[in-house]
Amino acid sequence: MLFKIVTIKEVKLSIGKICREKREAQKLSRDELATLLNLSRSTIQNIEMGKNANLDNLLKLAYHFDLLNEIHAGLQKIGTKPSRIKIPSLY
Repeated sequence: MLFKIVTIKEVKLSIGKICREKREAQKLSRDELATLLNLSRSTIQNIEMGKNANLDNLLKLAYHFDLLNEIHAGLQKIGTKPSRIKIPSLY
C-alpha cells in the first residue's frame, strides 16, 4: 500500500490526545482548563475523547497551548502545494 487514508475519527482522537497531554503537562484539571477558556468541562472532555468539537473551541485550545502558529504554518504549506490526489469522501 502506497499511502494510508486517515479517517476523521483518527484525527479527532489525535487532537484529543494532544489536548489531554498538554493539559496534564500544565497540571490543569478539565475544570480549570474549561474555566480559563470559558468553556464547559464537558466540552474539554468531549474534545479529549475525540468527540465532535467546533472550530472555535479547537482554536481556543490551540491558542492556549501555544500551537496556533504551528497550525497556521501547516495550513500555509498545504495552501501552496498543488494537489494531484483526489480525496475520497469520508462521510
